[in-house]
Amino acid sequence: MFKFLKELLNAAKEGVNEAKDELTLKAEEEKMAGSLVPDNTILLNIPDEEQFGNALGAAFRVIVFGDWFTVFGSTGDDGSYPIHLYQFGNYPRIDQYRSDFIKLLKRDFGITNRETCLQMLSSYFTLLGIEKTGTALEEKNGKIDTSIWDISKSGVNAFVVAVVSHITTSATDVGYLPKPVALNVLKSLSLYARKHFIDWLQFSDYFLEGEDQVGVNSKIGKSYLKRYIGYLKEKKGSPWNNIAW
Repeated sequence: MFKFLKELLNAAKEGVNEAKDELTLKAEEEKMAGSLVPDNTILLNIPDEEQFGNALGAAFRVIVFGDWFTVFGSTGDDGSYPIHLYQFGNYPRIDQYRSDFIKLLKRDFGITNRETCLQMLSSYFTLLGIEKTGTALEEKNGKIDTSIWDISKSGVNAFVVAVVSHITTSATDVGYLPKPVALNVLKSLSLYARKHFIDWLQFSDYFLEGEDQVGVNSKIGKSYLKRYIGYLKEKKGSPWNNIAW
């Protein structure tokens, strides 16, 4: 699960080698330009519940999209706002990432369509003890290894919250879930998050602790994840610095 962290490292190594011949920092910045906006006007037309629910999984979305990071390292804080960290399902450049999401959902979670997505989300809702009545997850059943996803261990619930957000938004991006269904799922997830954590800082700290407890990444993968979490904590355009908890 979450093998894309390993793939990210491999891609970075390949990119460094290619850079010697043809890849430049300017080209990488231009590649990302279509998914960034220069100021927070992005927030004005996106519902609060979508922003918050999407931001819960930002640690994973930022990895897939590569925001604020290239093979050359961080380019500093230019004040840009990555659209896809605030919005999902209908933002610019989604077609360029759809195949990646399809691959990741299948490999990491066995999700290939709406039914398998709902089953997986239902299993995580059951794990967290979130009420499923009135959602598309009602009467859906899925199985996860509770010896790995041990909710009694510190931080695991925060990690699960991020995973559920990541699955929900990614599945909507590729067309497995209608957006109203996804927003309803995220509404329940957001209520849980706000009940169990006090702010983005605490949530991020517990997220890293939970990731360590679940043990899905190598030492190198963990270091990269911490770097992205650091970007989310610090950069001006991060949803964690613009969306009220």
